[in-house]
Amino acid sequence: MKILVITNNPSRASYRQRIGIYLEKLRERGIYCDMVKLPRKLQKRWKIYKLSQEFDAVFLHKKRLNYLDAKVLRKYAKKIIYDFDDAVMYGTDTPEYGSASHFFAFRRTVRLADMVIAGNSYLAEHAKRFNNCVEILPTGLDTGEYKNCRVEKKDNKVRLVWIGSRSTLRYLSEIKPALEQIGLRFKNVVLRIICDEFFDLQNMPVEKYIWRKETEVADLVTADIGLAPLPDDRFTRGKCGFKILQYAAAGLPVITSPVGTNREYVRDGITGYYASDVSQWVDKIAELVVNAEKRRHIGRAAKAEVDKFDVNVIGPRLYRLIADCTGITSYSERKVSCSVGISVPQTKTVSICIPTYNQKQYLKGTLNSILEQTYKDYEIIIVDDGSDDGTAEMIKQFDFPLTYYRQQNSGDAAARNRLVDLAKGRYISFIDSDDLLLPDAVERLVKAAEAQPEDIVVYGSYLRIDRDGSICGRCKRKLYSGFITKQLFQTILVHSCGSIFPRKILQNSRKFDASLKVCSDYDLWLQLSTQYKFIALPHPTFKRRRHPGNLSKATFENCLTEFQVLRRFYYEKGGDKFIPRRIAAKILSEKARRAGRYAIREGLYDRASELLAQSFRQYPNLESLIHLTRAVASKRWASF
Repeated sequence: MKILVITNNPSRASYRQRIGIYLEKLRERGIYCDMVKLPRKLQKRWKIYKLSQEFDAVFLHKKRLNYLDAKVLRKYAKKIIYDFDDAVMYGTDTPEYGSASHFFAFRRTVRLADMVIAGNSYLAEHAKRFNNCVEILPTGLDTGEYKNCRVEKKDNKVRLVWIGSRSTLRYLSEIKPALEQIGLRFKNVVLRIICDEFFDLQNMPVEKYIWRKETEVADLVTADIGLAPLPDDRFTRGKCGFKILQYAAAGLPVITSPVGTNREYVRDGITGYYASDVSQWVDKIAELVVNAEKRRHIGRAAKAEVDKFDVNVIGPRLYRLIADCTGITSYSERKVSCSVGISVPQTKTVSICIPTYNQKQYLKGTLNSILEQTYKDYEIIIVDDGSDDGTAEMIKQFDFPLTYYRQQNSGDAAARNRLVDLAKGRYISFIDSDDLLLPDAVERLVKAAEAQPEDIVVYGSYLRIDRDGSICGRCKRKLYSGFITKQLFQTILVHSCGSIFPRKILQNSRKFDASLKVCSDYDLWLQLSTQYKFIALPHPTFKRRRHPGNLSKATFENCLTEFQVLRRFYYEKGGDKFIPRRIAAKILSEKARRAGRYAIREGLYDRASELLAQSFRQYPNLESLIHLTRAVASKRWASF
């Protein structure tokens, strides 16, 4: 596989640590990267964009695209991965006022990407507003370089150290008053600046070290205390804390402003200290200056935690993300046949797909219910959404072939999208890892699907079972066949379990919306119902387990999501063409009222009042008015 890496500046630390450091490791895994520095001239840029059609994907590092650049690159690139580790949507000079040019270019670039890789959760939340496929990948470093560096100090000086670029040197200059006070109190303290620009202090000597890749590790490990000041604004909250990792790898205690990722990487009093004003900077620096044993103790604690950011940990994660985006076979995707190594045939009619996350206690029963099917022409695919309960080890105990794929925890919708990508059967049938298929379910679903001349969706109802598997009831909703958009809007008739879909329908349609924690299947079924007929089977097809860990249990957040899915479908996705206005108003009013009632239960009285008022305006009714009065009264009572 060939990847074209496009960057504005390959000499910057961001490029080196986000992609440059991994090029050799990617090559070892069969991904060959060609790097190109993006030229300023439009014509030359477009030549590079056109060149991207010769590659399997483009890895766009940090660059925000203008309208024409975005159009041309999207035209030629097969896949685009956009990686950024700064708050590039804000200007650095006046971040709190925002920048229209920065924001619109960022939004445009994120929207066109097939995958976005963000350096931290703050940046990822910004990207998720415009792209459903957003992954978080911290900046990594080679911790081995620091472990192998042994340079003895030759004097009794205590060295404060700061490393960075001229663009961020101003952050260090903001604590000059604290450094001047330290210089007055301690004559053995020196400030070391590793940069390509410097400043002087009146009361403290400054060691000026030009940054060089060959010497930066030695320059850090021979210091004593790392400094990482940051102002708190919308731009600095997006910083990925790389200098914190460098200090930790060098075994240095760090003093930092508790801003953004710095707060996540430094544990106050354990691996470093927080300092928010001049007096705190003076106090924390002084404490470490006078106590060498504390410096060593905190430095060792920081060094012990930095290994999780090592290139040998982050590199494989980057490979997996590229593999996921481009569809190449990742090393985490494998055929599992624990006894005799049987491979799964590629021509099965049905792909039975199981998303799972920490459901080991129920997953075994789900797999057994598949093995008991009267219909045998199927493959089993499991996507493990980052389980940490021993799911992978449990699966290895089974002596039948299946496809097992493990991904970082990304949510139920992302797992279902991956299942669709992995499926090879003509039909796809989902079953949740805590539910059970009835023995003849797949046979009946396939027969009904193949009895129709056109592509259709076949679905069934369910039996309710408790956590122990005992039947405790059945769904009594009336099911409908044909174009069921109106009925489906009024209530959730179709579940992802116990149904069957022609694979091409799911592959050609919009994917499950990964921004939705719940109801992503309901959202997609509503859209499909406007294009395809749904056929209901007269008898249940699966057993639905109810237990405390159910993802779809009734909560304010889940009820609100269902209401938002319906409202978005009706007003933004063409639902108004299929659903009479009066029916839509009544249903939306009911869903808003239900969300408002759960908001009252959870003490969210402002949200409850807002939703219940909206419910009443949508479809005036006494019940909404009563609950609205209750919400207002509860808020007033709680304020006493």
